Amino acid sequence: MTKITTRWHPIKYLIVYAFLLSCAAGTALMYLGLDGILQKGLSIRTLIGIFIIFVLSLTLYYLGFSMLYSVWKNSPKITIDKDTIKIGSQTFYLKEIKDVILTGKKPFHYFHNMSVINYIRNIIPHGFQIIPVAPMESTVLLFNNGKEKILFDDMYSNSSDIKLFLEQVIINKQEYNPILKNKISRNVLRFEREEIFKGNQLLYFVNPEYWVFICIIGLIVFFTFVLLNLLILTCVLCACCFYAVSWTMNYFGLTEDLLIIRKHNLFWKVIIYPLSEIKEIVFERQEVSPICMRVISKDFRNKVYKAASIRKKTWLEMKKRLEEKGVKVRDEVYYYEERKKK
Repeated sequence: MTKITTRWHPIKYLIVYAFLLSCAAGTALMYLGLDGILQKGLSIRTLIGIFIIFVLSLTLYYLGFSMLYSVWKNSPKITIDKDTIKIGSQTFYLKEIKDVILTGKKPFHYFHNMSVINYIRNIIPHGFQIIPVAPMESTVLLFNNGKEKILFDDMYSNSSDIKLFLEQVIINKQEYNPILKNKISRNVLRFEREEIFKGNQLLYFVNPEYWVFICIIGLIVFFTFVLLNLLILTCVLCACCFYAVSWTMNYFGLTEDLLIIRKHNLFWKVIIYPLSEIKEIVFERQEVSPICMRVISKDFRNKVYKAASIRKKTWLEMKKRLEEKGVKVRDEVYYYEERKKK
């Protein structure tokens, strides 16, 4: 009997780490404030400072616990079999599901009470909005009694298995049958005519702070080249920074039957998708990240490829060519920008 149980995604461990870090900072501030109270002859100015420290400490505690609670609430354990689906402590029969929306985004709030957070976001300029409130790929279950359940993909490492099960069993009324994928060799590209969609990485990039950092390191090396140890250290830092930037510099190729993903600098990394195995492609922007391409395969596995060097004209041209080849493209970047202009 087929039975699928969700597993934690590594992002949850990062959130737990953020919670511990927030509480540690709050505790340190609380200790500093208590230590100040014990001092004698405190002035009004000092008391105000201590009050501010306590407020900051309590705020950090609130944000840490609120974030942990919100993530726990929005990522319950899911178990599904041929008759039922259990979401957290609730169990539903599969026959009670009226409709399933397998792809698309829903807002995911990293903090439980969003009223204050949303107010702060509205008064901060767009380029400086760093408070994590972002849409996330999800599955929506609509039940006969009007209830709705949202399952966020990035909270589970095997969310694709749940999606595939729901598609085959609920939508297509079939038996669950996992899809086995064959790895494609790079040799198939030798005789393929390829259309390239790329930009100039030296002119078009979203994270200039990386390049500024590299220049600063380069100047340090230039003026201190006589110190061998410092030279080695700076070279290592430059290499690490350059490698990190290179992961945001993907570009794409199209043949008659394939989508090819390469990196400008890490030329040995090549990923190949048969167009026939792609369910949907999404153009999206993730907060301070450059524009990305999310590739969702027919078994619902998905991966995001950042492409900081590609311009709007190239993205739109690639969208047109993909749609001509029968690939569904969901444009969440330029489509909404054009609507706002109208």
